[in-house]
Amino acid sequence: MAEQVFPLDRTKQVDIIRQATAIAARAAFVADDFAQALFPRTEVVFNDRMLSNARQYLRSAVGQVETRICQIATDDLDVHHEKLQAIGQGAEGESFAMLENSGLLKTVEIVQHLFLKTQRSELAARLLQKISQEDLESTLTRNLDHQDPAVAEAAMGLLVAQSKTSGAPGEMKASLEDLPPEIVYAFAWPVTAALARLTGYAGAQLKQAAERLLSAHDESAGVARKAERLAQLLDQSKMDEDGLPHPMKDGLTLFIARLARLSGLTSDQIVAFTAEPNMARLVVVMRAANFPVEDALSIFAALGGGDHILTAATYRETDRDRSSALVSRWALPHAFQDAERILSSDLLSDQGK
Repeated sequence: MAEQVFPLDRTKQVDIIRQATAIAARAAFVADDFAQALFPRTEVVFNDRMLSNARQYLRSAVGQVETRICQIATDDLDVHHEKLQAIGQGAEGESFAMLENSGLLKTVEIVQHLFLKTQRSELAARLLQKISQEDLESTLTRNLDHQDPAVAEAAMGLLVAQSKTSGAPGEMKASLEDLPPEIVYAFAWPVTAALARLTGYAGAQLKQAAERLLSAHDESAGVARKAERLAQLLDQSKMDEDGLPHPMKDGLTLFIARLARLSGLTSDQIVAFTAEPNMARLVVVMRAANFPVEDALSIFAALGGGDHILTAATYRETDRDRSSALVSRWALPHAFQDAERILSSDLLSDQGK
């Protein structure tokens, strides 16, 4: 029987060696990942769709920053580099894979931003199960005919900003204009370093392009700021028909902004509350703001995932004074709350000595 000879594929051999080397470098973290899955520190559930959407959004956001840096470098700073020019003109970049493998995308700021964006997407999907796309679009445009020109202008600004983040159904699309300044900063320098390494370009213009990107970023152009501006103007207009905020009437983004303004909290806090078990803190916020029971139940149903329900009895039995005290505490700066919690813990431990 003739001996079979299998040709050695050196490319695959090198790939396996590189993969094994990379795995070995990260093997020490396997136990950490497993422990986090076994013993989560919160009761918030992250389903597969949320994780997929977060990854999709992260790749899109990195791509937006990468493309813009390359555009500034090649168009404004006259950098003549084939790879940088191709990325600036829309070719797919490669920095995401490098940054993902390095762990540079796992900062607290970036992960928190991803969570909030993903939860907003979840809420939008839930809302569309209760209201038709046509009816939802009418809620988004109803303020365009507001008798106050400033409100109408702000409503148009919000619509334009939202259109830049709207993708296909189920798609989470990132917009550079919609990224908060701290997130643009968190992406810009790692992306710049990755581009320099991937392309071999060591010129100072790449760093100058990142600096120009950061200095030109306009926070007021984002969806959240546009919604906050519209919420402020609606509050100042004191129109009776505006009433209390409701996602079926205002649309998700404006509802969140209006409820945040009404409660003294931030829009990010409101979004985070909706991801928690039974949306308990959202219920407390509505109770503190004295929402009628019918409105509270309707909002809960519109934003809920279907696993839990809020009853009229439960809502009425939620003490309003205690709810107001809690909301006031949550509205304090996070640094103060963290310090207060640590100091309380220290005092308790000292008492036990």
